[in-house]
Amino acid sequence: MTDWRADEARNEVRSRSTNEWIQAAHDSFGESNDMDRYLCECSDMRCASTVTLTRSEYEAVRADGHTFAVMLNHENPEIDALVAEYPRYSLVAKLPGTPASIANASDPRRPT
Repeated sequence: MTDWRADEARNEVRSRSTNEWIQAAHDSFGESNDMDRYLCECSDMRCASTVTLTRSEYEAVRADGHTFAVMLNHENPEIDALVAEYPRYSLVAKLPGTPASIANASDPRRPT
């Protein structure tokens, strides 16, 4: 039997990976938009919402491997701690245990 918290954390990690690809694509084309759209990094695998972030907001989210950008009210209190709420998105951090371990292990920006 799988732990549903682990599955939901993996959903968030998949969105983060896609968003990293989106950012890399913008960089490779030399695009410097004021705002870019990213996938909501919530745990709901059916969520198709997007979050609009500036580059500095996106980089602030990525500065910590445990944090994710989600649409307002998309946090899951079973695996997320609400860090901050902004007009366009919420910043959440994975709770200690399995969710935080999965987020940390899969952080593409984690020093090797």
